[in-house]
Amino acid sequence: MLRSRELLGSGLVVFVAAATAGCAPVRMAVPKDVGSASDEIAIADRSSMSGAMVDESFKMGPYQVTDVDRKWTSSSGSSFLNTSSSNTKAGYAFALKAPEGTYKGQCASIVDEKAVGMFGGTFSKQNFDVKCACAGAAQATFEMKSDTTSQYRGKVTTRNTTFDIEGIYNDDKGSSSSTAIGYYVHGGDAVGAVEVVGKGRVWLAKSLDPGTRADVACLFAGLLLHKPPSENLTK
Repeated sequence: MLRSRELLGSGLVVFVAAATAGCAPVRMAVPKDVGSASDEIAIADRSSMSGAMVDESFKMGPYQVTDVDRKWTSSSGSSFLNTSSSNTKAGYAFALKAPEGTYKGQCASIVDEKAVGMFGGTFSKQNFDVKCACAGAAQATFEMKSDTTSQYRGKVTTRNTTFDIEGIYNDDKGSSSSTAIGYYVHGGDAVGAVEVVGKGRVWLAKSLDPGTRADVACLFAGLLLHKPPSENLTK
């Protein structure tokens, strides 16, 4: 009887351990030059929920993200980063309080129609590009487009400097995802990275001056808040 209880107990331990391992959060594969040359910025008080009735404020090291507004859209007849307001979807706004000053961030998904051949016919696939702008101590923007493999690539502009940004689709276990689980910003050297799944993680290069760090932090806050519209096919 004692032996049976011992076996049952050990079985429960194995089961619990397996279940716990199965529920382990996804972690993106951090680019090597980011991990070795960056400070990881702690994220705190970030809710897993979003929406008009949810306080989506959170802390990101010395930065405070506040006043998240999911109802923001560029006004009728105007444009957002040279894009007609009629093509902007799921726009949102937020504020970022930094030691260097307060930024006002605005982001939106942009409709990008692409023709797709399927079953002998031509369909219009509605992809969504992503644009963000942060105005405050300086003006910082990024624009990302999905390429032919539906992976995001684009440009970040801040303080008269342009960097590349690209989606990260691999996790630290070697598995890949069809949607980006993080983003990597780099020029000649790494600028930083942001993991957008779970509670999120942020890295900023140690070599960045405080102003540029705040600019990039604001853009990363926009990516942490990003909720893409659902892609669909229309005939």
